[in-house]
Amino acid sequence: MTDVSAFCVSPDRAISYGPLSITGNEIRILVLEPPSPEDSRVRGRLEHASLYDLHNDFVALSYYWGDHNALKRIVLGGEMIPITFNLYKALDELRRRGHYRVWVDDLCINQYDDEERGRQVLRMGSIYRSASMVFAHLRGPGIAWQVSLAEAVQRITRRAEAPKRGDKDTWSQSKRDSRKRKKSSSTRGQSLDRETLYRGTNNTELSLRSAGARHAMDLSAAEETALFLFLDNPFWRRAWIIQEIAVNPRLTIVWGRQAFDLSQLVQAFSLLSNYVSGKREKVWNHIKRLYKIRTSQLALKPLSLVDALGLCYLAKAQFIRDHVFALLGLTHDGAYLVPFPSYALPQEDISRDMTIRLIRATGSFDVVVSKGNGSDTWYPNWFDSRYWHAYRLSHMRIGRPSLLTYTSYGPYRASGHHNPTFSVQGEDIVASGFFLGSIVDCSPTMDEARESGLPKAELLQPRAWKRNSKNEKLFFGPGATAIMKALCWLLIDITRPRTKQQRPGTHLYTLLYTLLHKKERIIEQVPALMQWFNCCEAQCFKIDGKRLGAYFSMKNSAPLSPLDREILEEDCDTMQRNLKANMRLGYTDEGEMGWFHHNARAGDQVAILLGSSMPCVLRQRSEGGYMIVGQCIIDGVMKGEAVRKGLQRLQDIQLH
Repeated sequence: MTDVSAFCVSPDRAISYGPLSITGNEIRILVLEPPSPEDSRVRGRLEHASLYDLHNDFVALSYYWGDHNALKRIVLGGEMIPITFNLYKALDELRRRGHYRVWVDDLCINQYDDEERGRQVLRMGSIYRSASMVFAHLRGPGIAWQVSLAEAVQRITRRAEAPKRGDKDTWSQSKRDSRKRKKSSSTRGQSLDRETLYRGTNNTELSLRSAGARHAMDLSAAEETALFLFLDNPFWRRAWIIQEIAVNPRLTIVWGRQAFDLSQLVQAFSLLSNYVSGKREKVWNHIKRLYKIRTSQLALKPLSLVDALGLCYLAKAQFIRDHVFALLGLTHDGAYLVPFPSYALPQEDISRDMTIRLIRATGSFDVVVSKGNGSDTWYPNWFDSRYWHAYRLSHMRIGRPSLLTYTSYGPYRASGHHNPTFSVQGEDIVASGFFLGSIVDCSPTMDEARESGLPKAELLQPRAWKRNSKNEKLFFGPGATAIMKALCWLLIDITRPRTKQQRPGTHLYTLLYTLLHKKERIIEQVPALMQWFNCCEAQCFKIDGKRLGAYFSMKNSAPLSPLDREILEEDCDTMQRNLKANMRLGYTDEGEMGWFHHNARAGDQVAILLGSSMPCVLRQRSEGGYMIVGQCIIDGVMKGEAVRKGLQRLQDIQLH
């Protein structure tokens, strides 16, 4: 079964639609007739209603269209109209529950009129906000599975609430005990007995731990199957339901005939992580992101379209442009970026116009610099969910620190506080910026190292130099300190907490020798790091004419202290985590060192475009101009240090 968008035309349909008044803000409402013993068919008619009318009471239906080969017919205005089986079941359930005035996209929008469809896209958010209730219908399996899930959710939420009540009682008792101790201390005029305080504090901590401990949530076989069936329902992956379930505080989720509250489901499922893995874990994470969007909407803090696209990259739609159109009504800048959703304009024109509008609105060129994920144009493909998945990982402040998310370095601002200066010339854009040099050599990525199959616990060609000042001077030369300091920042300090003092990098001289020759336990914890070092050796990756491994292979005869071992473990773990950004370590012909986009290669140019927070990698085209490869991180320029000299060689850079 494939997913479809909010707008898709069923075959053999002949509905007579009257025009909607634009000035009157009109919509159509499906008015259902109550079921009768003589005729069980779903019957109804369409009538016009204005969203300006606050007394206009209707239920907005959210559902998954389903298979268009499985059709049923309803009586609409005296005519037999085919609809999908999923819609038929939803209308039947609405009628059974006494909801007779319904807005449903398939019937209330003229699917043959592209102009009306475009207008309704902008109105979808208002329609679902204006409804007396949003009825989200998931076609359910047998009633036994529905009941099993309902009972499991109720049991789990009850057990989850128990620790909260225990925490409150324990906290109140702790405060009462504290007041008694203070009163006793002031009465005696003596200091509080340390032993009593210690014992009381420990008892309180133990009580809190036991009260707040999460009980193991066990499911029966039937409940586990019901959970899987619920998460496997294609409703959750439909692009249009994101807006539909997010904008109205009165939301009921009905699976078959069982009704659920979304917040209750999220609370229960969060305690069942041991049952959710693989594909279902992705769906569950998607549902959590939908709940986050709903929370921001109800708090009157709508997200930007860029943030919403990053959160909803798993959503599916038959028409690719619905990946964007489905989110316009719940973002604060959607109507500005897409003034009129069109199903007729070329997709490339819409993407280009959206990018230009975003640059002007934000004063930032980042959406262009970060584009390098399979697009052959200077602007991103706004309708490609894969791009927004990568963009979210790169720019949203989530999870643990990594090179492209939150770092201890603070926000990047490579171009200082300069706004973008650009002009659009046909298919190209001409932006102001300056070059930092060209890439001389770059390392493999972590993914390439993993695919190489090289050893993870030993070096291919172990090398070691005795550590003394003479050898260091002969081998490394006068630039050794600067190189090691840059390597330390790029590999480790960029994501270390600010509270920890940055180091010059000389402690890394003996890193590999210590790991391999002293048989440190940490080597088993960072196999990806060791494999990456081996891949760098196999590909002869060099910095300043010397192989990368040589910088870390000096002998160290002194035994490691407990503190040194702790620092070593922390540094190795940090390096391995930073490698997960899947970038390439490298340097330029100007002596700059940095992390480059995974598509970068030797010979590419490094530039800073005004208005961008990060430098970018550019590749010269034989036809003229440059293609954007992706962003990069360069030591010594990320706070705008290169801007002053760069402005002296500012030039117009043509980007295709």
